[in-house]
Amino acid sequence: HHVVHHHRHQTLLHCIPVIMVECTGRDILTVICCIIVPPLGIYLKSEKFDADFWIALILWLFLFTWPIAVIFAIGYFFEMWSCAGNIKVNG
Repeated sequence: HHVVHHHRHQTLLHCIPVIMVECTGRDILTVICCIIVPPLGIYLKSEKFDADFWIALILWLFLFTWPIAVIFAIGYFFEMWSCAGNIKVNG
């Protein structure tokens, strides 16, 4: 019975998709910052204070919108979206 349980566990592991990406230590640090301090994560990714940074900062400052800031920063890191391309702040 123990062998059957172990086999089932192995099957579950084969079902989990493995995403292979090349990442550096800086990428890992940036993702961690996106979760803990979203505006810093966005700054580390873009290296500029653009609209995305300010949106994340405003969301992050309010405790109830903090999860939204984390989602925004993670999405920005993986290049799912960006507001700075549409909005020009200070030229």
